[in-house]
Amino acid sequence: MTHIKLYGIKPRIQYVADGILTTYDFPFVVFTTTDVQVYLNDTLQDPKTYTVSGIKTNGGTIAFTTPPSNGTIITITRDLSIERTTDFQEGGTLRADTLNDELDYQTACLQQIADSINRSMILPPYATDTNVDLTLPTPSAGKAIVWNADGTNLENSEVKVNELSRELDIKLATATEQADMAISAAQTATQQAIIASEQVSEATIQADRATEQATLATQKATEVSNALSAKANTDMNNLTAAGKQVIANLGMPDYTAGVGYAGNTWIKAPYDCYVIGGLESGSSKETQIHVNARATESDYVILRRIYGYANIQGAFIQKGFYFRLYCNGTTYNTMYFPLMGVK
Repeated sequence: MTHIKLYGIKPRIQYVADGILTTYDFPFVVFTTTDVQVYLNDTLQDPKTYTVSGIKTNGGTIAFTTPPSNGTIITITRDLSIERTTDFQEGGTLRADTLNDELDYQTACLQQIADSINRSMILPPYATDTNVDLTLPTPSAGKAIVWNADGTNLENSEVKVNELSRELDIKLATATEQADMAISAAQTATQQAIIASEQVSEATIQADRATEQATLATQKATEVSNALSAKANTDMNNLTAAGKQVIANLGMPDYTAGVGYAGNTWIKAPYDCYVIGGLESGSSKETQIHVNARATESDYVILRRIYGYANIQGAFIQKGFYFRLYCNGTTYNTMYFPLMGVK
C-alpha cells in the first residue's frame, strides 16, 4: 500500500461561492470525515449538508447538497482531536504502516496547532520585553481590550466603546451639519455680495448717466441763456427811441405821484420808493434821513445828512422798511415818490 505524504500545507482553504458550483476541493490530509469542518461565512455547517471524499489521501472534496448562494465565503478546515491513535506494545510487532499513520496524525496535529497559533495574538520575534502577559481579561460587555499603563498586560477599557462610538458619531454628525450650514451661509453671503456689487455697479452707471445728463442740461441751459441774451440784445437794438427811454426810466422816481408827510414821523414804505427831504428857508440845522426794519428809536441807519436851508437830499427805500426825516427843529418838508413801474 502506498503511504501518504504530509506536505507543509495549511489545513485551511477558502472559496467565494458563485451560487452554482456545489463541489470544492481541499489540499490537506484528513483521516476521517469528521476531521473536516465547513463554514459558510461565519456559520459552522451541519455535516448533513455536505459529503466528504478523499480520506487519507493528499486532498479531498466537499460536495454540498445545495449550492451556497452567490458571494458566500466558504471555509474548509481540518479539526483533529489532539490524541494518540495507537499504543505500541513492548516486544510486540512494530508495523511500518501503523507507525507511519501515528506519525502522520501527530504531524497533522502540529500543522493544525501551528495554523491556530499563526491566527492568534502573539508577540513578534523582535519583542525585547519578556514581562509581557498576553492573558486576556475576563470579558466585559461593550468594553475594549487595551494595554495597561505599563504596557505589560491586557485589561478591559474603562468606557464602553460602542457607546463612545455612538457619541462620537452624533458629535461628528452635528459638526458636519454645522459645517454644511456654515458653508451654505458662506455661499449665501457670497451671492449677496455679488448681488450688492452688481447693484453698486448699476448705481455707479446710473450716477454716471445722471452726471452726463446734468452736464448736458447745464450746457443746454448755457446755450439757451446765451441765445436769450443775444435775442434780448437784438430786441433792445430793435426798440424805438421812445421804447428805450421807457426802459431807461424804469426804477426812477415817479415825481408825478409824490406823497407828502410830516417830519419826525416813521413811515412804512408801501412800495419801493424814493424819499426827498429838505429844510425850509432860514433854517440852519442838520437834518437826517433814517431807515430801519421797524419803527423804533434804535438800530436805525442814517442814509443822508442835510445842512442849511434850501438844501435837498434823497434816498431809495425798499418796500416794507420804515423811514423818517429827522431834525432837532420842526421846520422841514418831506415827500416820497414811488419808483416807475413799481406802484
